[in-house]
Amino acid sequence: MLRLIGNQFKKPTGLLGKIISILMIKGNGPDYDIMIPELDIKKNDRILEIGYGHGLGVNRISSSYDCFVSGIDFSELMFKEATKRNEEHIKQKKVELNFGNFLEVEIKPAQYDKVFCVHVIYFWNNLSEPFSKIRTGLKEGGVFCIFMANIDFINKKKFTKDGIFNKYSIDQVVTELKRAGFEDITYNTNNKGYIIKCRK
Repeated sequence: MLRLIGNQFKKPTGLLGKIISILMIKGNGPDYDIMIPELDIKKNDRILEIGYGHGLGVNRISSSYDCFVSGIDFSELMFKEATKRNEEHIKQKKVELNFGNFLEVEIKPAQYDKVFCVHVIYFWNNLSEPFSKIRTGLKEGGVFCIFMANIDFINKKKFTKDGIFNKYSIDQVVTELKRAGFEDITYNTNNKGYIIKCRK
C-alpha cells in the first residue's frame, strides 16, 4: 500500500490520484509562495515549470505577472486538472500546458528565461540528464530554481521508504549543477527543505 501511495505522489492516477492531488495542493501551496519570488519574474519572461501537477504554481504566476508560462507533466490526471484550473489563462495565450515526460521531449535551445520545479527532483534517477537539458533550454543568464525537501523531512514519510524517492542531499544537487555548467549557485533552507537557485 505504501508503495502505491509513493507512486501516486510521483504520477497521480485515478481516484487515489485525485485524493493525493488535494493533499499536494495543501502541502505545496506554501512552497510556491517561497519559490515564485525567487524567480524574479520580469515582463515578457518565458517560464517553464517541470512537473506542474495541479497547476497551482502556473496559475499563481500567470495571475500576477505579465509573462508566458508553459509546463510539462507526465500525469494525464494532473494535465486535465491543471488545464481546468488555468482555462482562462490558456484562452488568453498566457499559459501552455503539455502532457509528456520532460526527459523524453525535445527542448529547443535558449527558449526560456526561467525554469523551475517543485518536489520533482526525487523522481529523477540521475540528475545529469535533466540538468543538462534544462541548461540547454535556458537563455544565457537564465535562472533555474528547485524546491526540494530535505532528507530528514522525506524520511519522516512512510511512503518514501520504497525506493521510488531518490533522497538527494543538497551537496549532491549542488555538485551536479556545477557539473552541468550552472553558475552562481545559492540555496536557502527552512524546516521543510531547500530552494536552490542558479544561472546559466
